[in-house]
Parts: sequence; structure tokens; C-alpha cells
Amino acid sequence: MAARRAATSIVRRVPSPLEPRKSPPGRGRARLRALLSRPAAEAARGLIGCVLVRRARGRTLSARIVEAEAYLGATDPAAHVFRGKTPRTAPLFGPPGTVYVYLVYGLHHCLNLAVDGPGVAGCVLIRAAEPLAGSGLPEGACRGPGRLCRTLSIDTRLSGRHLFERGATLTLRPGRPPRRVAVSRRIGIRHAADRRLRFYDPDSPAVSAERRAGISSGAAQQRGNP
Repeated sequence: MAARRAATSIVRRVPSPLEPRKSPPGRGRARLRALLSRPAAEAARGLIGCVLVRRARGRTLSARIVEAEAYLGATDPAAHVFRGKTPRTAPLFGPPGTVYVYLVYGLHHCLNLAVDGPGVAGCVLIRAAEPLAGSGLPEGACRGPGRLCRTLSIDTRLSGRHLFERGATLTLRPGRPPRRVAVSRRIGIRHAADRRLRFYDPDSPAVSAERRAGISSGAAQQRGNP
């Protein structure tokens, strides 16, 4: 029992750099850019509560991020860039806010965002989001990275785009910060599995089912080999 309790911890919320919420759009975007330019763990934690906005097929869908994992670039054996830059991972070497989408086993797309400073291919995997009221989506529509991408029509055609480019069909805006943030080990990976780099809103029902244990439980298909 002691080991299980140690797997997940709760961090009480401190005032978010994205507050106040009613700031002008340009100022909010500047704060989001600054957040995405931070080291991966800080960016992943700060993204909890932010809102993904997807425009596709004549619809606009919005979902609040409630679960994210940090991957630390070349120093992280679980990161896709651990063995160097490839055509597939090139977006992670782009400016913070560049979108990186990959396909797992030909079945599931996973949404990632490039973060950190120049030359550091940090990455945040968006694992789950909570559809906003009025979206018409059920509560669990974006629970898990594969389901999130299916619901928001996200696939590899978005890889290499930027969240804040002109006419972006996938973008980000400030949202409601969580009351608290939980931290645990990452889910479904084989390398560096003990690193506590998964962040989530423990009050959200949209978080993955593994949220309490904070360990892998058959979810390996959600993350490809590095």
C-alpha cells in the first residue's frame, strides 16, 4: 500500500501564469507561448486547464486539457527523439507550439506539442481532455490520446503545423485552471518508466482510468516505441 500511495501525489494549485482569464486575446496568446517555451515538465503541468480548439468539417469543438505527459528530448529514453532527428520527429525540433502527431500500430493517433527552448526537442503528450459545455460531446469523448484524436479529427496531416499560425485549425487558449494537480509516473512506456512526468486534474472524470494507481495497466498501445 505504501508503494502505491507513493506512485501518485497531489500538488495544491498556486496562482497560474495564465490568470486572469479575462485578459485580451493577444495577451493570453503571449502567455501561452511563454508557457510552451518552458521545460517539458513545467509546460505539461501548466497545460492542465488550457483549452484545445479544433475547427474541422464545419464544426468548432473545444475541450479542456486534463491530462498530459512530459518527454524530455534527447535525455529521455522514452522520447521519440532519443535516438536523434528523423523525418517523422522533425516537428519536435520546431518552435514551441509546433504540433507533432504520430500513428501507433496503424490504429491510434496521438497529439503532442513541441515545448522548451531552441534546440531542445521537448514534448508534451496530450492524454485526455474534457469537452466543454455546449460541445455536444459525451463526457468521455476525449479520454485517452487515441480517443481524443478521433473525436477532434486530429491525424498526421496536422503534424508540423503550429498552434498559433494564421488560420490554424487546431489552436490553444487559456482555460479554467485545476483546483489541484496530481503527478504520477507515465503510462504505457517501457523506458524511464519511473519518472514522475504525468500531470492531471484529479477532479476531472475525463482523466484516464489509470489515474489513481499512476502506473501502466495495459495502455502501452497509446504510446509508440521511442
